[in-house]
Amino acid sequence: MYSLTSLVKRHILNFLRDKTAVFFSFLSVIILVALYFLFIGRQYTSGEELSFIDDQMKIFLTAGIMMGGILIINTASLSLGMMGNLINDLTQRKLDGFLVTPVKRYKVILSYYIASIIVTAILSLFMWLLTYLYVGLFSGYWYTFSTVINASLLIIFYTFISSTLMIYLTTRIKSINAFGGLSGTLGTFIGFTSGIYIPLFVLGDVMTKVASLIPFTHMAIVLKGVLLKEPYAILSQTIPPQGMSEIEIAFGTHQIGVLGQPVSMWIIMLVTVGIACILLYFSYRSMNKKINQ
Repeated sequence: MYSLTSLVKRHILNFLRDKTAVFFSFLSVIILVALYFLFIGRQYTSGEELSFIDDQMKIFLTAGIMMGGILIINTASLSLGMMGNLINDLTQRKLDGFLVTPVKRYKVILSYYIASIIVTAILSLFMWLLTYLYVGLFSGYWYTFSTVINASLLIIFYTFISSTLMIYLTTRIKSINAFGGLSGTLGTFIGFTSGIYIPLFVLGDVMTKVASLIPFTHMAIVLKGVLLKEPYAILSQTIPPQGMSEIEIAFGTHQIGVLGQPVSMWIIMLVTVGIACILLYFSYRSMNKKINQ
């Protein structure tokens, strides 16, 4: 256990010491936050149906929409940033030094995965804490205890899924240049295909069906639903049910099923976990092959 703990600590410290890697891990999130504050966020609350709400409620709504997507991208980009340790060790043959020690091979591979989960979860939860404080201080609305707990548990759960997907992608990469290209485009890809940058109803039925096959889409829908539960409860007092249904579609909290077919979100999440476990196994096999080369 000590050897595994030491390796995990080593990966975490390596990542945090590289300020450039940390910055670029947050780059997609920084760009998305800027876009939301500049113009994306305004389009959600500028319609006539919401013209009666005050500025504080607009902040409450926009923050839920914005952070419901940003936190999802954050779990993916941070996980991939942490995997920079893995790709560097593979390409620079640093793993050879670990393999001549008594440490078992599975612990070496597992250490990268655990380090990714720890760093991603802590930094994502810290961002969620900042969101909580921002909403409370600037809007006057404070998320309830149940919302804080549910959102925190979802972030930890999503960290497991994102880290699994990212370690699988990393083990399929053969060079640092390819890893850099993936790091630069991943956040943008997830943002557009998962309806985080632009609502899915704007992109049309075909794009919605494509998005329904991407786990990050459903992850964003669930998290947005948690963050917008309280604003929805307030709006429903003055907006009829049909109007609330239209708002849910516009704000990206309406469940889209899979390929246009209604599928329970519980089933989608269970299937996603199953796929993640399978990819984790293939990641282990792929790393074993690369180490033996």
